[in-house]
Amino acid sequence: MSLECASCDVYACRVGRVDATPDDCPMRGPFPSLEELYDTDGARRLLYHSALVEAEGYGRWTRVREIAELAHRMEYHRLGVVSCPDMGMEADLAARALRRMGLDVVVAAPFEDCDPVGQALLLAEEHTHFNVLAGMCVGHDSLFIRHSRAPVTSLVVRDLRLAHNPAAALYTREGYSKTALYGRREPPVPGTFGGWSDELIADTARAVSDAAAGRETPPCRVEEIMDFARRSGVSHMGIVFCVGFRREARDLEAILQTNGFRVSSSCCKTGAVPKATIGIKDEEQVTPGKPEMICNPVAQSSLLEDEGVELMLLLGQCAGHDSATMASLSVPAVCVVAKDRVLAHNTVAALYRP
Repeated sequence: MSLECASCDVYACRVGRVDATPDDCPMRGPFPSLEELYDTDGARRLLYHSALVEAEGYGRWTRVREIAELAHRMEYHRLGVVSCPDMGMEADLAARALRRMGLDVVVAAPFEDCDPVGQALLLAEEHTHFNVLAGMCVGHDSLFIRHSRAPVTSLVVRDLRLAHNPAAALYTREGYSKTALYGRREPPVPGTFGGWSDELIADTARAVSDAAAGRETPPCRVEEIMDFARRSGVSHMGIVFCVGFRREARDLEAILQTNGFRVSSSCCKTGAVPKATIGIKDEEQVTPGKPEMICNPVAQSSLLEDEGVELMLLLGQCAGHDSATMASLSVPAVCVVAKDRVLAHNTVAALYRP
């Protein structure tokens, strides 16, 4: 078996054709059932309602609207919004947008210094049902996810070089961003990673942030992720991606491999389970009348952790699917791109416009 979904040319899982997948596809071997992976009512409800929101708002709802819709359907009435100090404006704008959509929102105002663990504890005391990332440094998002007691989703991914539109680095990797992404760097050394701790994540995030602050031109999100991985001793990264991000996943894989990292990747349609299996009707699909498979975020994370990845990269998952991935992980997760089908994944644009 091989976990290289980003390199797949077939994507037969998307239409349920396990027989047409490559010979080394993980679905060719023993594969965990949906019942095993989603063994609680809450996990199954999140899978179900995330799929409904995906279909109903497909190409019409911005990311912030999708998050609000999912919160209402899941009865997540009280939301927390978190950010790092330099993203306070974006956090406030996100809170206003969510309040306009009928939700009770608590902003975990960033302290003078970044303190994602403290913010997670504050929101736990506020009894939030759903927490929204509105721009955190690389590694600080990992710490917050690790300590949040409520499910987490990503709205804004902090990228100081690209005005918080990190997908732009992937789209310009052979042009404007080429030097930034492929500049000469020391390659990671396999076998040097010693395991994660809160202290390691916090210290590494601080070092990455300090290094970025010392540059005339700030690094983009992907640069910072590679710096974070190197400083942590990570040499093997996993990419969890939506099938709609298969081009972006392949581009990200190419960037990471060129920089010396080993990369494994898992597509959301892994398992090839029809949506009808969880009670979704044909008319509730993105494209009625055609076979559609349910996104399988827990399978994605489980397969990659079995592969031994040391750091998980979340790339373009639907709202709610990213929550399920984050909740199931034992290794830290870093957000690369939050998906927004309306705004070409520039999620923050919905907050800036009136």
